Amino acid sequence: MASIELKKSVCRILTDLVKSDNVISVEEMDILETVANNYNLTDAIKAESYSMPLADAAAYVAIQKPQVREKVIKIMENCALRDGECCREEALLISALEIECSGKGRIISMPFNNRPILSTQILFVDATYNPKKNDLDKNFEEISRIVEMAGFELIYIPQVAREFKEYKKTDDIKRLLSIINPTLSESALVSKVLSLQDMDSRYFYIQVLNGKLQMGINLMRPSWLLRLPNSVVSGKGYANFLCYDVDMENITDQLKGFIAELNCRQNPYSVIVNRHSDRSKDFLYGGFHKALLDVMASERIEPWEVRVYVRAGGNPVIDESEPGKKFTVEISKGKKSYPVMINGREAAFYLLLLCGSASPGRGIDFEYEREKSKKIQAQFVEAYHLVSNRSEKFPDITLSSTFRPIKTKVMKALEECGVKGELHLFKPSKLGKNTYYIPVNPENVRIISQEGSTPLLDSSVYHEYCKITG
Repeated sequence: MASIELKKSVCRILTDLVKSDNVISVEEMDILETVANNYNLTDAIKAESYSMPLADAAAYVAIQKPQVREKVIKIMENCALRDGECCREEALLISALEIECSGKGRIISMPFNNRPILSTQILFVDATYNPKKNDLDKNFEEISRIVEMAGFELIYIPQVAREFKEYKKTDDIKRLLSIINPTLSESALVSKVLSLQDMDSRYFYIQVLNGKLQMGINLMRPSWLLRLPNSVVSGKGYANFLCYDVDMENITDQLKGFIAELNCRQNPYSVIVNRHSDRSKDFLYGGFHKALLDVMASERIEPWEVRVYVRAGGNPVIDESEPGKKFTVEISKGKKSYPVMINGREAAFYLLLLCGSASPGRGIDFEYEREKSKKIQAQFVEAYHLVSNRSEKFPDITLSSTFRPIKTKVMKALEECGVKGELHLFKPSKLGKNTYYIPVNPENVRIISQEGSTPLLDSSVYHEYCKITG
């Protein structure tokens, strides 16, 4: 018998599927009703699925047994074809779930806000320093034509930078940026033009996606980023994306396979390609290019910051808050601060996750394994020593009976702290079966002690984490 979590996941995925083409046919409603009867989807389960992001639903289906995963995908295919055709949006959703179930990528969801990447674009994203030359560097035009066969525009940041270098008049780029932001000084314009012309994929990942757009993507490896149909979660608009692991050894064949799989699900259709052949005169200002130019024309990106206050040990910061309002974790942006009302073991758990998210592993796998779990518990104790002087026996964070209530309290405190819009950056997020991470940029996390403010990556607690878990 299917679990309640699986029922909720199936309900979310199928309702997103039937809504993806902006038309809900009677035939699609019939199949939804049949699935509801087969899975015993009660009204309560349907209501709960309404507050479940698509990413959570897909992640839960992906960890099921192969026959369960295959059944869900088959239901999606039947539902998509029920009205006589499988549209592009439906085909993309089905392929995205297949990719996540195969372990080659994942779906991510976040509040809508300003997410200008379009469903007609496929974007190469990479956080690597000094990446090796690849197929995109050697055969960009050829690969662009491959993805155009499915109506995509290929976005490769080094290629975009080359295009800005090829404009005949650098002054025209300065004029463009001054139109977007007329407050920029001459020296600022010159600097920003150079940045556009020298931009690489890592800069775009850090400064644009996770800086300006606050997407909070935790990139494990080079990925294709594709926009999926939007969702409504508890009445709020959510944007969904597919992060598809790039096969760096065979980019061309990988994209050929993906495009072929996508196209075979759809009925014949027409693709209109606008190549803008005279790039020396025209500047694109829409979708992806708008996001890029807007962030480059900004005077300053005001980042979110997470502060963890040392409340124990030799250099504690005294919390002078009123009783009942004491805190160890604080989120801030500019002059606004949002205390998160957690202390003790909850604060230690949050600090543990911040360390794990900043590490090369990009998260912590809580799947129990004797030696690995010992290391996680040892680091939890180290974090506990920084945030609490309590002499109680340390709870075992690797046990689900301890882990679940602590995580629940942390999530509740975050939801009540007052952060709106970008709260997803600070919530413990699931990656795979039992791996958790916090999406906020580690460079924006600071440890506050009597000695002052120390970046997390330079702190003793992070170095100890790497020493213990390494």
